Amino acid sequence: MSNISELIERFIIGTMGDAESVEISRNSLAEHFSCAPSQINYVLDTRFTVDKGFIKESRRGGSGYIKISRVKNNDKNAYLSSLVCESVGDELTYKRLTQILDKLVSDEIVLPNEKLLIETALSDDSLEMPFTIKDKVRAKSFKNILLKLMIKN
Repeated sequence: MSNISELIERFIIGTMGDAESVEISRNSLAEHFSCAPSQINYVLDTRFTVDKGFIKESRRGGSGYIKISRVKNNDKNAYLSSLVCESVGDELTYKRLTQILDKLVSDEIVLPNEKLLIETALSDDSLEMPFTIKDKVRAKSFKNILLKLMIKN
């Protein structure tokens, strides 16, 4: 049997169908699944992320909604901008870096050779510095690379 997070994810993707985006009410969804709105937030935060090919816009309040859009290949700069502004954050682990790069390669934004260079340059071995600042330096460096990719596109 599937857990509630998987059910919610499948429901949202099913509702989306072939459309580019879908608007849903967090409270209505929570009511439909008889769960807390925080469970909906968890699914949105972990399964509908920029690096998984989705952009979320939300509006809180009585008439609030969440709009989930698929990232289109022709909207590469918006996708890269979302990575820089939302997804990467102030700290970035090497594992998370490789996950994001895998998505960028599959979307043909980064070439496999470029991925290898970025992974090598931002690996733990290459960043010889105290562990406490390594993920911060990696995040800042990767954001700069993404900004250069935006200029390239």
